[in-house]
Amino acid sequence: MMNTGYFERVYEKTYRSLIKYAIVHLDDPTDAEDAIQNVYVDFYRRITQYGHIDILSPEAFLIKMLKREIIQNYRERERRKLRFVDEIKEGHIPDEPFEDVVMDRAMAEEILKQAKLLPKEMYRTFVLYYGYEMSVSEIAKQLDVSKEAIKSRLLRARNTLKQRMEDHSLNGGMKHE
Repeated sequence: MMNTGYFERVYEKTYRSLIKYAIVHLDDPTDAEDAIQNVYVDFYRRITQYGHIDILSPEAFLIKMLKREIIQNYRERERRKLRFVDEIKEGHIPDEPFEDVVMDRAMAEEILKQAKLLPKEMYRTFVLYYGYEMSVSEIAKQLDVSKEAIKSRLLRARNTLKQRMEDHSLNGGMKHE
């Protein structure tokens, strides 16, 4: 099908820039990946239904779709917060599912959990560098800050996470309160 070939070419050319944009504008890499997936599904539906001749710049078109998706993501977060607050007010606190996982996955999840506690800009920098393998220069350009600021954030993030992981392992994975 002609639309499939076009879609695949556009996907190959735009995915990296879209994921960078999403991770810069959303706090959680999982939300960024979900947003990208939704955009590409909607884009495929659109070109299947209406074609693509009128799309002069697929990347600009997709960025516009992604911006809408990000706005929708923040709106949904607010709705979830309100529902959660209502559940707590009613005396019900949702249980988290327990998973039996291998140690490496558990370690990766703990690192991500601890990374989410970092200050927002430090967390974004950490995820862009380690999760999406962007260079210091690319991150500096995307976040509109100096390379030195990015290096500093990465150093502070690594040191903070190293200390937290050492504390976590010394405490047998248990927090002392």
